[in-house]
Amino acid sequence: MDKTTASPAGGNPIQRGVESAGAALHSGIDKVADPARSAVDRASSAAHQGVDKLAGTASSVADRFADQTRRISEAPAHALEVSKSWVQERPLEAVGAALALGFILGRLTAR
Repeated sequence: MDKTTASPAGGNPIQRGVESAGAALHSGIDKVADPARSAVDRASSAAHQGVDKLAGTASSVADRFADQTRRISEAPAHALEVSKSWVQERPLEAVGAALALGFILGRLTAR
């Protein structure tokens, strides 16, 4: 029965009693449901805000991780490029450094 349905004019006392009881039950349900609905809405809003904050933080961390990964993967190529330019600019120093390094490694592995 719809809570807005009016009793017919001159309805019998039992019909009016049933409709009155139904209206009272609907009113009671609304009194209980309205605060619960409000609490659910607040909890839902808080949960959505938490998820948005977590997603933002995760996105920021993922961006930083991707940047660091890119830097690490580019490091060997950068080191090789710097080494090549140093060898081209100072060929005698490069040969001397290679000889010194070879001597030191030879002494360390000979023991």
